[in-house]
Amino acid sequence: MFRITVLGSSAAMPSRERGLPSVALEREGELLLFDCGEGTQRQLISAKLSKYQPDVILISHIHGDHVLGIFGLLLSMSLHDRREPVVVIGPKEVKELLDYVFSKLNSRVSYDIQFREVRQGIVMKRDEYTIRAIRASHQGDCYSYRLDEKERPGKFYPEKAKALEIPMGPLWQKLQHGKSIVIKGRRISPEEVVGPSRKGRSFGYSGDTRTTKRLCKFFEGVDILLFDSTYSDDYSREAKKFGHSTASDAAKLASEAKVGMLVLTHISQRVGDTKRLLEEAKKYHLRCVVANDFDQFYIPLHR
Repeated sequence: MFRITVLGSSAAMPSRERGLPSVALEREGELLLFDCGEGTQRQLISAKLSKYQPDVILISHIHGDHVLGIFGLLLSMSLHDRREPVVVIGPKEVKELLDYVFSKLNSRVSYDIQFREVRQGIVMKRDEYTIRAIRASHQGDCYSYRLDEKERPGKFYPEKAKALEIPMGPLWQKLQHGKSIVIKGRRISPEEVVGPSRKGRSFGYSGDTRTTKRLCKFFEGVDILLFDSTYSDDYSREAKKFGHSTASDAAKLASEAKVGMLVLTHISQRVGDTKRLLEEAKKYHLRCVVANDFDQFYIPLHR
């Protein structure tokens, strides 16, 4: 499963309908959080994700609406006697803040917090996926993130294997995993019974940012992109001044980057009617939605 849950879609302050920024990504039994605004752990409970304690937390920048929920969440996981380590990725100020708050609270956790200072490039590499970061265009040290699964093996064709008199079992598995075999003195390559490799799934998260050419290239071809869409076109001047994007800005980037689906998030309370944002965005990228808290998006396997 590859499922994205919007936990908070507001900008700067929560409202009755919208919590502060946080996005959960469930992937094959692992839970990753992108940003952790105040109230995130309660949002996890409401989304029925609390039983999956996050394995990785990625913070885009140190502004309070994106990070102040991390302390309570980490402490609550300790109260549940967590033992597995948690990886926290973000600017160095996140580590400084964690150390300061925990020292003032005289608190320790029951597990290891493995902090990694974010740098441009690869910030995490697993067997099945890679997460990269790039500098965003916002106040201070701010980053955007992208997760890409590795390519999956091509489709295996049993009828072709049978026609070549390859017995079912370990030899089939070797071919499926890209290894050639020798049977009856003949060498058989995977290409004879396996189709072309299939593209892995991908997800992008902008954090707070203006649009830039570098970000456009960074997010090229992602299946789903959650992008800063703080303002409508009426507030384009404010967007530039404070390092944010309008819905139109986000949609233009998504169109140029050939993004699959664009999710407009980080919505300012100045935007009274989000239908306006959607109308403005769809002028440039038809496949887009305005995020609401607890919206969920699935990315199916590519065929």
